[in-house]
Amino acid sequence: MHRLRRLLGVTVAVATVTLAVACGTEQNASDTTHAQENLRPPVSAVSHDPSTPTGVEVGGAHAATDAVATDAEGTLLPPTDIARLGWWVDSALPGSGTGTVVVAGHVDDAQQGTGFAARFAELSPGDTVTVDTTDGARHRYSVTRVVDARKEGKGADAVPFDELNRMDGPETLALVTCGGPFVGPPLGYRDNIVVFARPA
Repeated sequence: MHRLRRLLGVTVAVATVTLAVACGTEQNASDTTHAQENLRPPVSAVSHDPSTPTGVEVGGAHAATDAVATDAEGTLLPPTDIARLGWWVDSALPGSGTGTVVVAGHVDDAQQGTGFAARFAELSPGDTVTVDTTDGARHRYSVTRVVDARKEGKGADAVPFDELNRMDGPETLALVTCGGPFVGPPLGYRDNIVVFARPA
């Protein structure tokens, strides 16, 4: 199994083989936009499990969800269509009862505007998130906490990769996107926003 080292367009780095979600851009340093540009395409994946996520609902809005994998560097890139989300195929499955279900999305794009995942930062403990799966099931989760972590942070400021890579312990949903101030290339945004939720 590949571990997340970095987070999607949301860039997150972890020790060992780990997940990272990237929100990076490939803009020129002279660009003045305060949004990501030139989003890299994700590594597409296939899952035949009936519990594969197909959509996520946040605050009454719905986003289709695609299976994605990490690249060779352990970076998880969400779909370049910022209205869609990416479920990390090497993370847990909704309804499995164990592990972390990781779903990532881009917060914005200079051409496309605000992404669906921008809603993640607006969530608060007690809010509900619903994940639809291939078998027609709807899995409801209740937000427990929202973490604003620095992509290049250390210690308490770092992205919680151990939690994102977890395949044991209680089932948890993790929604990941970029956040904090826009700092330009190569990070794009300084932080990763990670919303943790438990089955409701």
